[in-house]
Amino acid sequence: MLREETEEELSDGRKYTANDMVRIGTDDCRGCSDCCRMGPVIVLDPLDVFELNRFLGQSFEELLNETIELKVIDGLILPVLKLVAEDSPATASGQVPATQSTSAAAPATQFTPAAAPEDPEPMVCPYLGQDGRCTIHDFRPGICRMYPLGRSWENGDFHYILQVNECTHCSGTKIKVRKWLGIPNLDAYEDFCRSWHDLLERTRRLLGGTKPDGSLRRQVCIYLLQQFYLCDWKIDDFYTVFGGRRAEALRHLGFAI
Repeated sequence: MLREETEEELSDGRKYTANDMVRIGTDDCRGCSDCCRMGPVIVLDPLDVFELNRFLGQSFEELLNETIELKVIDGLILPVLKLVAEDSPATASGQVPATQSTSAAAPATQFTPAAAPEDPEPMVCPYLGQDGRCTIHDFRPGICRMYPLGRSWENGDFHYILQVNECTHCSGTKIKVRKWLGIPNLDAYEDFCRSWHDLLERTRRLLGGTKPDGSLRRQVCIYLLQQFYLCDWKIDDFYTVFGGRRAEALRHLGFAI
């Protein structure tokens, strides 16, 4: 999700790579959970959904409208974590919320992004347990893994930045970015991030002159949802399969590969 603030306003002014040390220690995040209560928009990429599918044993359709909802993010319809009231039964037990049958999910052609309430109440992540701990920590989304780091994009590539004035419990202990992320095969993951970002940016440019609620924009958004979220992710090699699906999407949308 694009931020309105400049990199200078958001960060400590440094550009980090995966092998750099950054003052980001949080004393093992001992139940603070402030970052899970601030109401951030956690946009889910295909790998995030793959991980949720794999570890929860639930499909995208089953998670939709339970712990995931659709929102318009920088002009495209994308899935985000569905925030819930802090006293919701989904979080009170400290367990991953149960999901209803797939009949609760709308067909792909009827997806409607959620509208923001006029007077929102304090909301929290649907996977936050009553003890203030993340119930999906081992397979949490990439945005959650980075926090309070962020990505700053330029010319199709990115570097990591430390978002100052974000985490309320950073102790200042230096930790290597690679260790902080804790992602196996980080090089492949970073290549995936670049590829996914590139596809979304190309799509946004393609739709730049269309109406926000136009039929072409909606058709393209539905295609992306079907190609990368509603598909069968019961696979072992995510990155290879994603690469094939991305190449197919580029051809389908008329882009050069």
